[in-house]
Amino acid sequence: MARPIKETPILYGEDARRFENELNNVQPLSKEEKERIRTHYEEVLLMMDRGKDLSFPKEND
Repeated sequence: MARPIKETPILYGEDARRFENELNNVQPLSKEEKERIRTHYEEVLLMMDRGKDLSFPKEND
């Protein structure tokens, strides 16, 4: 049975101000950084796809 989801904490004071400031001042990623992330994503997808082809022995064999 699943555990209940905890209530999200509320931020106060300096934490709330810092959080709101970060939300309002998001820095866009450079094209190079986006390309680096995409390359890594595609590599992970290839690794996952190759893993589907592996056949592992059963424990009691």
